[in-house]
Amino acid sequence: MGASNQIVSCRRFAFGVTLCSPHSIGDLLAELKLLLTDKSLTPRTILCLNSHIYNLACADARLRQCLSAARIVAADGMAIIWAARFLGHPISERCNMTEAFHAFVKDSTMPPSRGILIGCSPAEAEAAAEKVNRESPHCRIVRTCSGFLSESEYREILAEHAQLDFVFLGMGSPKTEIIAEVAAQSCPPAIVWGIGGGTIRIEAGTMTEAPAVWRRLGLQWLHRLGSEPGDLWRRYLLGNPRFVLRILSRAWRKRESR
Repeated sequence: MGASNQIVSCRRFAFGVTLCSPHSIGDLLAELKLLLTDKSLTPRTILCLNSHIYNLACADARLRQCLSAARIVAADGMAIIWAARFLGHPISERCNMTEAFHAFVKDSTMPPSRGILIGCSPAEAEAAAEKVNRESPHCRIVRTCSGFLSESEYREILAEHAQLDFVFLGMGSPKTEIIAEVAAQSCPPAIVWGIGGGTIRIEAGTMTEAPAVWRRLGLQWLHRLGSEPGDLWRRYLLGNPRFVLRILSRAWRKRESR
């Protein structure tokens, strides 16, 4: 393992059942430039962690494996930031995947790149790709795919694009993480980036992004709940308390072990 890989690996820390990375958006952009410049660096997968993904990982061994294999597991949710600080792992700021992707698209210092975008409906993926291609001075999406295909179908598609620079993924968890693992195997030179289905929908114009002040206060989940209550009430109204209890339980066990 090279020196750069060792440094990055040391930056990840144990967060309950999985790992987490303290990267800010600026750190993430710097990592992207490094990976685009040096194709030999591995691993090349970027995923994220929020309370919902953590809850799923507690019961899903394959999801835990996918997260552990990633180069970066960014703290996408404010609940992760607060919980990490509570557990003694201070993170300076949230690394929201939508904001990070927006910053990437508009960063004129990025090397040129080509990618495939997978997620949401075919129309949403295509609309998001058109916006990226229109606004980015450096990144071109050369193909889009629905987020509702099978794992075997994705393997076939990705094998046709093995030399691309990026595989952008936006599906629900654990599908995003599982297909990220498939993409890493099928497209070794590519940076596999789980940007999130919400990011694709925002780019496509089919979902409204939470106001900046809501995001800063950690209330993005409340904005999404208000927009899609029928689909998300279980995730937030049941999942958030479950996450808090899990973190408190872990903190208690940590204290008792001392």
